[in-house]
Amino acid sequence: MDIPDLETAIIQLYALLVFPHMVFSSYGTAIDDATTDRLITSGVDMFLGHYAPRGGGFR
Repeated sequence: MDIPDLETAIIQLYALLVFPHMVFSSYGTAIDDATTDRLITSGVDMFLGHYAPRGGGFR
């Protein structure tokens, strides 16, 4: 992976995976398991797609 700013990358990954649940729970609602799975999968895909080595990939 090509991560020039590790601190920013950590915050970005955290925001993709955890922040939606924090927002929903602050309003007294929850995200169902199927939506959680989709959010995690797409969040990790976005993160890896952005930080994948140029000319490479994970799939």
